[in-house]
Amino acid sequence: MALILAGCERLTAEPDADRMGRRFIDAIQRDDWSVLEPALAPAVVADPGHHDRLEQTRALFPSDPPWSIKLISSSRTRTLPWAKAAPEQTTLNYIYGFSGRSLAVDLTVERTGEKTIYDRGLKLAGKDPFKTVKLYRVDAVVVNPIASDVVKANAFLAPGKGLGHLGFLLAVALSPVLMLVAAVGAARSRGLKGKWWWALGAFVGLGSVWMNWTTGQVGFVPVAVNLLGFGATKGLSPLAPWFLRFSLPIGALAVLIRLRMLPRPPA
Repeated sequence: MALILAGCERLTAEPDADRMGRRFIDAIQRDDWSVLEPALAPAVVADPGHHDRLEQTRALFPSDPPWSIKLISSSRTRTLPWAKAAPEQTTLNYIYGFSGRSLAVDLTVERTGEKTIYDRGLKLAGKDPFKTVKLYRVDAVVVNPIASDVVKANAFLAPGKGLGHLGFLLAVALSPVLMLVAAVGAARSRGLKGKWWWALGAFVGLGSVWMNWTTGQVGFVPVAVNLLGFGATKGLSPLAPWFLRFSLPIGALAVLIRLRMLPRPPA
C-alpha cells in the first residue's frame, strides 16, 4: 500500500522556482518583454542572440492559453558550503497541452537570493503577513513540440514487439505466480516447521531485471532484495517509455526445494 501511495503522490517542485518558471513561460507566450528581460540571467542577456532565440521559442506556442500544465520532473543542484562560485540551480520539466498540440518545456533557473514580502492573504487569515521568498533568474529554456508518432511509439501496445518482448512479459507474469504457489504450498504443508516464515520468504526476490519496452533494452541490477519485485512503470511524460521489471524468485525456489525434500507421509 505504501508503494502504491508513493507512486500516486503528486510531483512538486521548489514552490518559488516553480512559480518563477510558470510565470516566465507565460510571458514567452504573451511576448511580454517587461517580464522576460528582468528574469534572464546576466550571462543570457549578454548573448546578442538571446532575443531571436526567445522569438523562435514564442513561435512554437499557440495564441490560445494552455488547457493543461503538467510538471513531469524537477531536480535541484545545491552548492557545497565551500563552493560559493556555483549558484543553486533548479531544472523544471513541463508538458504544456494545447488544443491539437503539446509542448515539452525544459527550464533551468538559478537562485540569486531571497527577500521578505508582505502577503495580504496571510494577514486576512490571521497569520504573520511577512514571508521570505526565494529569488531566481532563468539560465536556459528549451521548448520542443511533442510529435504524435513519438508518443505512439512509446505506447505499451505499439507495434514492433518481438519474441524477446513476449518472453520478458511472460517472465514478469510468472515470477509472482511462482511466489504465490510456493507460499500456498508452504502454508498448507503439515511437516514444514516454521511454515509461516517459509511462506513469507517465498516472496523474496533477488536483483531486478528490467526492460525498456520501447527499445527492447534489457538490464540487471544485482544488488537488490525485493518483496513482490515485479511491475511496470511509466514516467509522467508522454515521451517516456514503459519499463517492465521482475526479481529472480529465489525465495520461491528455496521453498519449493524445501517442500520437495520433506519426507512423504505414510500411505
